Amino acid sequence: MLKSYLKIAWRNLLKQKVFAFVNVIGMSVAITAALLLTMTAYREWTFDSFQENKEHVYQIYREDYLAKGTAIGGSMAEPLADVIRKEVPGVKYATRIAGMEMPVRYGGKNIYFDVEMVDADYLKMFSFPVLKGNAAEALKQLNNIVVSENAAKKLFKEEDPIGKTIEVNIANKWHPFMVSAVVKDAPDNSSVFFDVLTRFENTDDYQDIRNRWDMGNYPLLAQVDPAVSQTALEKSMIPVSRKYYAEVLEDLKKEGAVKDKDGQMLRLKTIPLKDFHLNPFSNFNNGLNPFYPWLMLILAIMIIAIACINFINLSIARSLTRGSEIGLRKALGAMDRQLMIQFWSEAFLLCLVSLILGVILTVCLLPVYNASFNHQLSLGLFSNIRLLASLTAGFFLVTLMAGGYPAWRVARSNIVEVLKGKLKLSKGNNVRNGLIIVQFIVAAVLISCTAITWQQLKFVQAAPLGYNVTQVISIPVENAPQQALTAMRNKMKELPEVESMTAGMLNLGMGKDGNMGRWKRGFTYKDRNVKTQCLIVDYDYVKTLDLKVLEGRDFSREFGTDSTGVVINEQMARQLGEKDPVGAQLNLDEHNKFHVIGVVKDYHFESLRKKVDALMMMIKSPENLSYIFVKVNTPNATASLKKIEGIWQGLNPLARNNASFLDENANRMYKQEQRFSKIFLSGALLAILISCMGLFAIAVLVMTQRQKEIGVRKVLGASVSNIVVLLSKDFMKLVVVAVLLATPLSWYLMQQWLNGFEFHVSIHWWMFVAVGLLAITIAFITTSLQSIRAALANPVDSLKRD
Repeated sequence: MLKSYLKIAWRNLLKQKVFAFVNVIGMSVAITAALLLTMTAYREWTFDSFQENKEHVYQIYREDYLAKGTAIGGSMAEPLADVIRKEVPGVKYATRIAGMEMPVRYGGKNIYFDVEMVDADYLKMFSFPVLKGNAAEALKQLNNIVVSENAAKKLFKEEDPIGKTIEVNIANKWHPFMVSAVVKDAPDNSSVFFDVLTRFENTDDYQDIRNRWDMGNYPLLAQVDPAVSQTALEKSMIPVSRKYYAEVLEDLKKEGAVKDKDGQMLRLKTIPLKDFHLNPFSNFNNGLNPFYPWLMLILAIMIIAIACINFINLSIARSLTRGSEIGLRKALGAMDRQLMIQFWSEAFLLCLVSLILGVILTVCLLPVYNASFNHQLSLGLFSNIRLLASLTAGFFLVTLMAGGYPAWRVARSNIVEVLKGKLKLSKGNNVRNGLIIVQFIVAAVLISCTAITWQQLKFVQAAPLGYNVTQVISIPVENAPQQALTAMRNKMKELPEVESMTAGMLNLGMGKDGNMGRWKRGFTYKDRNVKTQCLIVDYDYVKTLDLKVLEGRDFSREFGTDSTGVVINEQMARQLGEKDPVGAQLNLDEHNKFHVIGVVKDYHFESLRKKVDALMMMIKSPENLSYIFVKVNTPNATASLKKIEGIWQGLNPLARNNASFLDENANRMYKQEQRFSKIFLSGALLAILISCMGLFAIAVLVMTQRQKEIGVRKVLGASVSNIVVLLSKDFMKLVVVAVLLATPLSWYLMQQWLNGFEFHVSIHWWMFVAVGLLAITIAFITTSLQSIRAALANPVDSLKRD
């Protein structure tokens, strides 16, 4: 029986090639978009799913309940690792993680790898299979080193790595290590990853920080027994925070910190491993907004819903031409159930063909999609049973949505009307009007979101940051010896286009190396606590970046005391509360005592998502300098960058091609916003395209129903323009309603997004008017095409219709 239904359905579709083509194209494009978006969301939600202990491994972070709000820090005091192992019940393992890309040397080759310095518990906590060596002994000794499968191939090729000695450049010094194990590469959906592992004690600052509770530089992770819940773990760490953070608690009390419901001013909180990827407080979050996968899924549902609406509209429009067939079937005794199955069979065939084409398009477009949106999707995701089952269920749901309603309406049509050839599938057109409104609400929301996102991107790219971004080149130092920095300064003096050169501990914006950082310190000044970001700089920093000195002066080689001097910004000066902050004595601790020599105007050394924080710049050891900044004055900036980068590579053999201008660094901080803009734009274009197809289908339906009326009006003297306006105005009213409903929704959604920026554009009323006019214009053009055709038709032919 089913075979017979499908055979008849196939024949009917072949008779209506245009109808089938339009439906298949619309549905296949929608399915392609939905598949790509759903795969994206699924991948983001399943990060770290391969980890066996994902439910029991936590990152520990700190919350301070200040009078101005909660301060959150993910870098913990180094002694805390041993303390929680010994004093917190249920903790099995703990590890600190410090790492960055470092040169690794073997057999005359220097290769940059992601070197992570961890505690011996690391391989016990994470599910990275050991291919060679002993997992329990792999990090037992301080000179042990573990390499990934990929790193082993690059370093040793066909050699057995176990027992071989390799060198790692740590703080500009080569240190020998013995390979103790080879582990399988971390999958691309892992929040924690590495090429090389060695012991945490090998960090260059370990001896300085190993016993200090007043500062935290690196994240701390702990694994607990399965019986220990997250709530129980956090509760059991309260005695630890009281015992070891006593001085911090005293400082918080002086600052007027507030207590939570349990009377705590400071808490050690946790984030489960399964949440690392999308938790904004996690040190292992890659900057992705937690709403991002939801946005992907919502957009996929919207696109599929619009395609289903089109399918329904086209099915209804086509049913009007099949009144005689339906009437005959009913007269011959066809039951409602049989008619429903027949019409649903046709819908199923169309959806099946659309699905096949959609999958083919997905495979073809996947590389382009990954490149455009910076994703790492692969067809391997389809091997996951849960995802495959969800997509299969979604396909049958779409088929029921798209084909079920028209089939039900046709099957329940009045047999008398059908036998007369007059098929009416709805009363009052409520369903039809509702479908149009839904389609254009989606389209208007996406157009509005695209416009506001674009405005914000333009704003952050054009906003004055308070420093020179157009003519300053940033170069990562990358393990350069001091003599290379000195030689670089001498070389820059020989170039006529170079105005000045300096260096700093941190980059401005996000460079090509992907690094962004901050160093925050707190201390007491005249019985009140002061918190500031610290920045180690070289001479000429203010001059090179064109910072504006408001009081005092910049660092100078002519003053020997500048090694204990600091230059602060306006925010820091306000914290000190001095009318004349120059000369103020700042005692960070017993070993670090400074005096203020100058005040510079506030500048945005972080992104525009944040307020300008207090800042204190100091001159210290050159080993702390990680970036060179070169100010140039030339009409050919690109050529100057290549020349300067080449000079640096000649002086530092370990250097890579990572030089960039500061304006590029600033724009790189907003990759997420650029991604959102592309997504909204792509979604808006798809929504408009598919909505217009649906509107055209409804226009065909209406013109078919009103063909006789049009003939009468033409006979009575109505002009073509009058008829076009008459037939189009009802659709325009629906689009206006859709825009009015979409406006508050768009405003609310985008206002919530903009609130994530401390500095952002304002949403203006005229933008929504422009969106409305655009939507109305598109809808009018779409409906006018069919209206003009109907108005130009011969009225005699129209009046001959029954």
